[in-house]
Amino acid sequence: MRLLDVRAVLDREKNIQQAEPETEVLKDGDDETTSYAILSHRWGAEVNYQEMIKLLKMTERKRDEVRQRDGYQKIIKSCELAMRDGYSWLWVDTCCIDKRNSAELSEAINSMYRWYENSQVCYAYLGDIEEPSLPSQRDNSRFSKSKGWPEWFVRGWTLQELVAPKQLEFFNKNWTYIGNKRRLAPTLEKITRIPSSVLGQGLASKRLSIAQIMSWAADRQTTRVEDRAYSLMGLFGVSMPMLYGEGEKAFQRLQLEIMRVSNDQSIFAWDPYGRMPRYGNVLADDPSYFQDCNDIQIVESDRFIDKLTDYVRSQNYGTESEWHQAAHSQQMSWFVATNAGIQIWLPVIPYRDYPSVFKAILACNDNDGNLISIDLASCGSTYDRSFNATEIRRAYPQVERLYLTYSPDANETPCHLTLDDRGASCYGFTRRSTFPREIAGDTVTLSSRTNDLMVVVYANDETKSRFAIALGFHSGQGWVHVTCNGCLATEEGRWLDFDRKAYDVMWNARAQHALRTMPNEPNNDSCSRCDNFVKHAHIPQSIWAARVVWGRWDAGNLKITVDVEQCPGCCVGPLERTTIFNNRYGLGAPGVIKTVHRSHELKLDSSLVQLDECLGQKIVLGDYGDFSNGNFKRRGNIFEDMPVLGIGPTDTANRATTVSQVSGDEDVLRCMQNRNGLVVTFHEGDHHLALYQPTGLSLANNQQLKLLLKALSERLADKYLVTTVIHCSEFYVVDSQGEPRDTEGVVR
Repeated sequence: MRLLDVRAVLDREKNIQQAEPETEVLKDGDDETTSYAILSHRWGAEVNYQEMIKLLKMTERKRDEVRQRDGYQKIIKSCELAMRDGYSWLWVDTCCIDKRNSAELSEAINSMYRWYENSQVCYAYLGDIEEPSLPSQRDNSRFSKSKGWPEWFVRGWTLQELVAPKQLEFFNKNWTYIGNKRRLAPTLEKITRIPSSVLGQGLASKRLSIAQIMSWAADRQTTRVEDRAYSLMGLFGVSMPMLYGEGEKAFQRLQLEIMRVSNDQSIFAWDPYGRMPRYGNVLADDPSYFQDCNDIQIVESDRFIDKLTDYVRSQNYGTESEWHQAAHSQQMSWFVATNAGIQIWLPVIPYRDYPSVFKAILACNDNDGNLISIDLASCGSTYDRSFNATEIRRAYPQVERLYLTYSPDANETPCHLTLDDRGASCYGFTRRSTFPREIAGDTVTLSSRTNDLMVVVYANDETKSRFAIALGFHSGQGWVHVTCNGCLATEEGRWLDFDRKAYDVMWNARAQHALRTMPNEPNNDSCSRCDNFVKHAHIPQSIWAARVVWGRWDAGNLKITVDVEQCPGCCVGPLERTTIFNNRYGLGAPGVIKTVHRSHELKLDSSLVQLDECLGQKIVLGDYGDFSNGNFKRRGNIFEDMPVLGIGPTDTANRATTVSQVSGDEDVLRCMQNRNGLVVTFHEGDHHLALYQPTGLSLANNQQLKLLLKALSERLADKYLVTTVIHCSEFYVVDSQGEPRDTEGVVR
């Protein structure tokens, strides 16, 4: 490992103007024989390896910028603490690893738990605490981005940095000493759910199950998806190569590596209460699936047989001798991953109404001594994880050799939905949480093969209002719902559990929602595959309603628009789904805008747009008014109305409009002799328009326009809005062969 020379760093900083440029501040060391301190912290503006060793070779301006960073100040403060405590060496992850070297980075990550474990002292810097004490209660308003606790406690890498060191000391933002982890163990256990005995004596203090250790990481986050797995390697005593870019496969690999060194069946006990059902692969997708596993304990082989015997005797399933003979005749103390699946011997009981689904009993139990079981469904030669079967048969367990599925279904095509929730922020609502798993950016990925469900919660802290959007699959049918029931929360527990409670309610009603979300009845409209559906729910004790709009997923329309609109409270609860038509192949719009079908079409930046002739009418972009029988009667213009609302017209108008390149029917254009500068419209009949040097001007799909339309919502009610205009110097009519029609001539 590479270590900071504490005295060299401090001397260089003290005499920064006179220090020699070649001063060495980093040297190689051995964690087994060297006494060193180590830093644990949350990353911010940090100093890397190259900047640390070349500090004196920088220009003065660049050097001052580096020295003013919070990351550099953490290094200096940690060196001062190490010097005070009598240590000559310090390790800091930001500057002691040359991350440009992939081999060095991989070695460091695989060794990191040991480096923290072998340190003499670890300094934990909590940069978001100013008091000389840890918070004793969750404070969601103060630590809104870290689930109510200081951010250090919800990061993935800091878990091993909490458990591994023998001596861990906490410091606040001002480097005031808070306490060590032994003295603070009761508070730390409340925050992290890690037993005080483990905090005081390490992992060797008791026999911990895989599921229990995983549960400590269930709520923790990492910047890279792969790091949710890599940050846990040391806790389980395994190593594996770093493959950034593999995504969730990293956690699959971690579980397989753990299985090589452990026969603990609790690795299969994720989601023991069916709160976040996911079918198929028997290995969890990420640590969050172990959320409810904090009390799961290992049951040793001999004790497992005794507990199974007690279970059989209590259910009158068979004689004790029969059970003992069957149980001891099988190899239930091991399992192994093979190319056919995870080979394992398990006692199983079939369900009465589902002959292909079995309850499998695992060698682990909860705090009350109840054995943990999971549902397995026969799927050809292997068994998938399953949920929600009901009554089992009255028969004693049969010990069977099973092959469990442990890789994602190669034939499944996941459904990737895109969330557009920009409109929700207009009234102070932000995306607060997702359950049962986190999402990457604005993409929600659902399994179309299983009964999957994702709940997204939006909240307004100022008014303590919130609502939840549910996106799911049930029996192959996608569905969407919005709920605001019990939105106004005064108790902290209710606020924090809202996503889980919403999930439970939605899960129980998934069959009904699936039937009503995207009806399968045929629509005579040739554009029916562009249908959009709308639901909204009034937010209690407010003037707002939550509104969600979606299209037909099976037609490839995978955008989900979440919005908040003014609502006087005339509606109660979610209204019935309504259907609207929206041309999703056209230009992007700030929400769903119903288009009027017109006869001419052009491509604006490759997006197909329907247009109408407006000869003799002065119509400009942003006009709104009445429309009937092909005639548009102007009532106003959104940009002209801005001064009434106190909005600066020039700046907003510029940002709410966009200029597009225009193209059209190339087949007709090729038939024409003189086609320089011409664009021909698409037309269903024989009445194409030849436009000379056309320019397209459209309303932009951005936040500025969305805010403007919201502000003008009362004026725009029941009105038609001009969203696109085409300007050209002249045009004339041609037929499908490019020949000019008998008209009044060229129009300029």
